[in-house]
Amino acid sequence: MKTAILTDSAAIIAPQIKHKLAIKTLSLPLLLNGKRYYEKYDYDRQQVKAMLREKNSFLMCGQVSVTAIDEFLNELIDKSYTDVIWVYLDNDISGLGNNLRSYQQRHDQINIHLVDSYSMGVAEGNLAVLAAKLVGQGKDWNAIEPILKEVRNSYRTVMILKNLRHISTTGYVKNGVFPIQKTIFRPQTLMRFNPQGQLEVQSAYLQHSKLSRKIRRMIMPAYQEMAGQLQITITAIRTRHNDQVISRLIKAINRTFPAAQIKLYEMNLSMIAHIGTDGIVISWG
Repeated sequence: MKTAILTDSAAIIAPQIKHKLAIKTLSLPLLLNGKRYYEKYDYDRQQVKAMLREKNSFLMCGQVSVTAIDEFLNELIDKSYTDVIWVYLDNDISGLGNNLRSYQQRHDQINIHLVDSYSMGVAEGNLAVLAAKLVGQGKDWNAIEPILKEVRNSYRTVMILKNLRHISTTGYVKNGVFPIQKTIFRPQTLMRFNPQGQLEVQSAYLQHSKLSRKIRRMIMPAYQEMAGQLQITITAIRTRHNDQVISRLIKAINRTFPAAQIKLYEMNLSMIAHIGTDGIVISWG
């Protein structure tokens, strides 16, 4: 048995770890101003970042076709892989999971094991890294699956969104908020991936103080259980607005959870395509 670990470009994994553990990444197609780009190409990355500084630029994530998935997996089949563990972007924020399940049902040349991360960014990447380490320890899928699910269920991820246009385009919100209603949300909308991986609107606040208190209340149960082992990650692109929110949030988190570890990450383009340039993703577990 030879097992490959796959994820998508919305996952955040340090390049050296990805290389060491041989984690393979499917680049999600990015659409901007009528053109298609891929984050795996440095030229595309730099060009998209430059265009995003223009006010009218709107980055979207295109649909990953079954043909693209087929080409991606055929390379693994040619290298004698028998199994694939694929950790992917939360199904409620992307259609990738549906395409993978459709492909899984029709493909019998390789065993495909799908893991909805119920998240994106760092939490998604951490699950892929864990899967790779477990495979390296010689564990098979039957042993790996319950471990991944247990760890996934211990993570929590919320998003602070200033503009819900991206979610209206790419995502599905569980608790009755329709796309036409999202356009009238106040700034600083707090959303979360619930324990079932469904996307929910939690609250919409104008004031940073209320937003901060809400997030800290959500983190508190994990801190009471894990204390110094709790890791809190904040992912965003550096803008004046984001820096103000992050600075205030870090001060509040440090004051409330002094033993927790806080790390900052730069948001990748695939995440921006789903939540916008003003979005901030916070994960803990």
